[in-house]
Amino acid sequence: MSAALDSFAPSIAHLRTIATPAADYRVMPFGVEALDGRLGAGGLRAGALHEATARSAALVDDAATTLFLAGIAAREAAGAGGPVLWASCRADLYAPALEQAGLPSANVIYAQPRDDAALLAVVEDAVRDGTPAAIVAEASKISMVATRRLQLVAADADMPVLLLRRGRGLNQDVFA
Repeated sequence: MSAALDSFAPSIAHLRTIATPAADYRVMPFGVEALDGRLGAGGLRAGALHEATARSAALVDDAATTLFLAGIAAREAAGAGGPVLWASCRADLYAPALEQAGLPSANVIYAQPRDDAALLAVVEDAVRDGTPAAIVAEASKISMVATRRLQLVAADADMPVLLLRRGRGLNQDVFA
């Protein structure tokens, strides 16, 4: 059985080169060939919703995920020459760490809505307004309908929306 599947590998590789159209959208490359080479168009699609979550509830994983998204937002803001909107219901953002990731506090608009529903409204309004170069939103629970709405407005505005899914409590799955 394995030999039969292996015989299809060259055909599948050939079909991928034929069927994969050139990117007809703006791309945000990481500038690291090992990473960009694995992404379909050589980077993340700019006008899209991208979601990330920490691998565990440990503070170090949460910080790493936050700084990863901050770095992506910083590169987009530097290229577009605009600010980054950071929307979070929590008041635990550490500006010096964001600056180390390339995102100085002078380039960040902070929004602290009362709950995730208000956060989604702030993000959607900001995307439609077009002022920010990128948006980072931290949410603990968000529906698939809401993420689809964010994907559609991000694509329409050609603006990256980076969603950081945070756990609601220690050792809780963010997708539950």
